Amino acid sequence: MKTADKKTSILFFFIVLIFVLVTNVFWACSPSQNETQKQSQNNETADHDEESAGQPSQKLYEANYLPNVAYGGYEFRIVTPRNGSYDNLISLESDAEQESGETLPDAIYKRNRIIEERYDIKFNQITLEDYDACLQRFTRSTKSDSDDFDLCMLLPRYAWAQSLEGAIVKTADLPYLDISQPWYIKSVNDEMSIGGKLFFAYSNECLNLLENTSCILFNKKLVENLALENLYNLVKEGKWTIDKFFALARAGTADLDGDGLMTENDQYGILSYPSEFLPNFLSSSGVRTVGKDENDLHIFVGQNEKLYDIMGKVCDNLYSGQKIYFDGYFDQSSAFGSDLVAISVNQFAAGHGLFISNCLRAVPALRAMETDFGILPFPKYDEAQAQYYSRTGRGWINSVPVTAPDLSRTSVVMEALAVESKNLTIPAYYEVALRTKFLRDDESEEMLLIIENHRFVDVGDNIYGDIVIGDMLNGIIQNKNVDFVSAIEKNIGKIEEAIRKSNEAALALD
Repeated sequence: MKTADKKTSILFFFIVLIFVLVTNVFWACSPSQNETQKQSQNNETADHDEESAGQPSQKLYEANYLPNVAYGGYEFRIVTPRNGSYDNLISLESDAEQESGETLPDAIYKRNRIIEERYDIKFNQITLEDYDACLQRFTRSTKSDSDDFDLCMLLPRYAWAQSLEGAIVKTADLPYLDISQPWYIKSVNDEMSIGGKLFFAYSNECLNLLENTSCILFNKKLVENLALENLYNLVKEGKWTIDKFFALARAGTADLDGDGLMTENDQYGILSYPSEFLPNFLSSSGVRTVGKDENDLHIFVGQNEKLYDIMGKVCDNLYSGQKIYFDGYFDQSSAFGSDLVAISVNQFAAGHGLFISNCLRAVPALRAMETDFGILPFPKYDEAQAQYYSRTGRGWINSVPVTAPDLSRTSVVMEALAVESKNLTIPAYYEVALRTKFLRDDESEEMLLIIENHRFVDVGDNIYGDIVIGDMLNGIIQNKNVDFVSAIEKNIGKIEEAIRKSNEAALALD
């Protein structure tokens, strides 16, 4: 080969080498095909998430242990009270006839149609007038050994009483219920057992259990006008306590018409009614009135210094000095309705209160309120308390009568309802109805998570509520009786007798 040809070959080789190196560097600095595809998929996902904002989450949960069965068009009957017959703000519907464009009813509709198609059944909601009618239908059916329905929605204290009479099937006898699954409310169910027996278990199907979780709403305009502290920051910094709550409530009270009297037309620091206000202070402080012994049997634990101190704080703040609390049950109202729940809600919507103590169910009822409001957990006992607690556990429960003919079928449908409620109705309620549609800032969402994640149950409130919380604690506070020790001692005999009967009845059941 000539020298010139060699030089040309060498030059060509280096040109090719440089081209390859540059090309490799280019591709090394550029996304690979797979990375490009991933980026494209991520963009599509982001676009999809943005497009689906405000819609219930996609299905995430499955109960793979449920059998693949068909029930030949069986009519699955659920007895419920008329929606609005109890506190008029609670969702008690177990079915919807058709889609309506409303997020929550449509989620219930979709849930039920999925289950109907999967198991070849047809839901039939039997609607009665109120909770007493449901109890009467339940007792009449079980005592006559009649197969009138598959599930009956009962108030928890009614379900408890029927359980101890042997009229409700224990969860352990419902073969396809797995209460360890994430669609069950463990913090509530752990408290509802007695003597190692659990007669009913709360799942995500029980939407009104969540609606009955306590909270405090505040009027943002009044907070601004009064130049009060940032309430969200108080919560996040652990400074949202009972003492702070009452101090702010006192600052939020005003005699608007200047007549020297505090009437329904004036401005109050606190709007509520006894059962949605007074017991919350115990629960939010982590105090129970009924606990359990080593055998899972109930014992009264309501005699303790912390409970006395909380009651003293409440009485001192409610009954010393200016009236800061309008009681929708005992105080007279004509301008804001007669329903004890609606009075407080209507007053708050009209701007007559800084705070309203209620439950999550009150949030949708304020959809037309012109002034922005926020949501807070109930205050802690003091700053040393590790976390906030939110009182709950009073939700209506679907109970299985002992006359149910096929417990396998009943438990399959119940478990399917729990799973699909986790997938559909809970996201519809929280993510859309509350977080998107009704709550009006991002920080409210953070507060809602605190409320959701730390629900607190006191059996003395939920099961023995009439005699423990109602007759005893509420009665003592309402009567302005500051001698808590002697007042509680007067009720102990009646309380312990009721607890003794419950323990004996539970132990006597198979």
